[in-house]
Amino acid sequence: MIKNTFSLQKELPLMQVPDLNTTCRKLIEWAQPLITEQEITKTREVVEQFLLPGGEGERLQNELLEWDNQQTQSNWSAPVWRNLYLESRDSLVINSNVFYYLKSKRDEKACSQANIAAALISSVYDFIALIDKQVLTADMQKEMPLCMNQYKNLFSSIRIARPGTDEFKVSSSRKHIVVMYHQRIYKLNIINGNGIVRSASAIEFDLNCIISVSEKGQNLGLLTTMQRDAWAESRADLLQLSADNKKAMTVIEEAAFALCLDENNPKEISEISKQLLHGDGRDRFFDKSLQFIVFKNGKTGINFEHTGVDGSVMLRMVGHIYDTIDKVCFDERDISVETKQGLFPNVEEMEFDLDETLKQTISTAADSFKQHTANTQTRVLNFTSFGKNQIKKFGVSPDAFVQLALQLAEYKLYGKCYSAYEAVMTRTFLDGRIDVLYTVSPESTAFINNIRDAGCTAQTKIDSLIKAAEKHIERAKECRFGHGIYTHFLALKYRYKKAGRSIGIDTLPEIFTDKGYQTLNHSVVCTSTTSDYGVELAGYGPIVDDGYGIRYFKRNDSICFNMTSRSDMQDKLELMQFYIEQSLQEMADLMRQRK
Repeated sequence: MIKNTFSLQKELPLMQVPDLNTTCRKLIEWAQPLITEQEITKTREVVEQFLLPGGEGERLQNELLEWDNQQTQSNWSAPVWRNLYLESRDSLVINSNVFYYLKSKRDEKACSQANIAAALISSVYDFIALIDKQVLTADMQKEMPLCMNQYKNLFSSIRIARPGTDEFKVSSSRKHIVVMYHQRIYKLNIINGNGIVRSASAIEFDLNCIISVSEKGQNLGLLTTMQRDAWAESRADLLQLSADNKKAMTVIEEAAFALCLDENNPKEISEISKQLLHGDGRDRFFDKSLQFIVFKNGKTGINFEHTGVDGSVMLRMVGHIYDTIDKVCFDERDISVETKQGLFPNVEEMEFDLDETLKQTISTAADSFKQHTANTQTRVLNFTSFGKNQIKKFGVSPDAFVQLALQLAEYKLYGKCYSAYEAVMTRTFLDGRIDVLYTVSPESTAFINNIRDAGCTAQTKIDSLIKAAEKHIERAKECRFGHGIYTHFLALKYRYKKAGRSIGIDTLPEIFTDKGYQTLNHSVVCTSTTSDYGVELAGYGPIVDDGYGIRYFKRNDSICFNMTSRSDMQDKLELMQFYIEQSLQEMADLMRQRK
């Protein structure tokens, strides 16, 4: 019997709040390779103070446990992660939103931009129907069901800019999408009056009508590139200006998703990466959870806002698009008579009333956006010497192998390893999101020291590589099964902000400002990887100014890396790319000597 979308939810366990002593012990262990002996001694003292009976740690832990008991239908970590996103005041562009570049199954040379976009809309609405009818099969990790609740956040959702902390809003509306083209915003009805999804041919006809408009619009989407408090203030001013503005904004908020018909023709892979990560400031609305971007040459991607959805859920949708987009049928007989007569009842432009202050704000946002995007560099490394098939023959986890290569590359660049981060999914729990695997370990640093030591035997180097890879897998499992430390500390900090004074803690406990915690959380190398089914490339920006955002796909015979940094790190980024390639080769040459 096929299980429906949410039928296995009741089988999902609730994530338990980890033991505080264990988390603090791991903090010391995981920070130790990154700081000096003197600093780790201080961290131990701070941890001991934090763990004193009746001390700050115990009080925060008890507060977290009490709060967790009130979350009977959810997971204590879910609101903590959501709040982490919503509290950030930085621009969503580059700093938060993630992109995917989709593999194409429709002939980009033979099909127009409107044709590919219409096929995409039809395919996505087919996926929406699977969720709404609750017939999408539940995601599984081997024999374990995964939480499906994030699918409820995927469509008709938006992050709304508010002072201090944003709001995440989900609507039940499915009737329309918004189309961004030539700096204009259009409401396009996809579901007709009978509740049926309109034909691909009718949607294509409407999209061609939108594309035929040559006059530029207001480029209101630029406001969503601003820092969140500034946008919150301008958004409030915009809505106060007129009732029409409120109606237009509601249309955007309730749209199933945004379709961005981009006028650019990016061909080279790093240019496609840049256009999908941030674009040129036209025809985007970064607050929407889901933006599909279709370029003039038919190349297609996604830019998504992270508050309600993680990558594994997005990739399930991408896989559906890949499986179905080439099967969408077009028949001109489906285009209605009224449409052919030049009446477009399903298309409505959303124009906003703007005063001089808001016009100036848009102009200023355009200048700021140019500076912001100019401060980001992108490099794509498609390593083709070998892929996961070869690494498996070495008897090593492909992911651990790649992560060790990244650490080795970083060591070659800096002469030391800084904190490195890999996202690990926790959806085996109800409302699970992710946790952070800190990849630098005593075992990985021992491997790096050995492989760099000319006097070390090949067998010792091989043994230390295998041991470091095993440690990586061990930590990944700890995180996957709710025993990581990042989310636990994040939750303790969250409860301090919400209830610290009521439990007698007036200032942020020293453990959060100590060198151990600070160094571990300053992730110079931020990485993630997932299935690449239906995806050519994915990426995001660095999470710290002196760091790198590295998204990679382990394919059978290649490994593809999308890498970003701030522009003043450009030389280091290029060296990082060189050293990653060199390190992968060096490690493979070593493992080929394994007896």
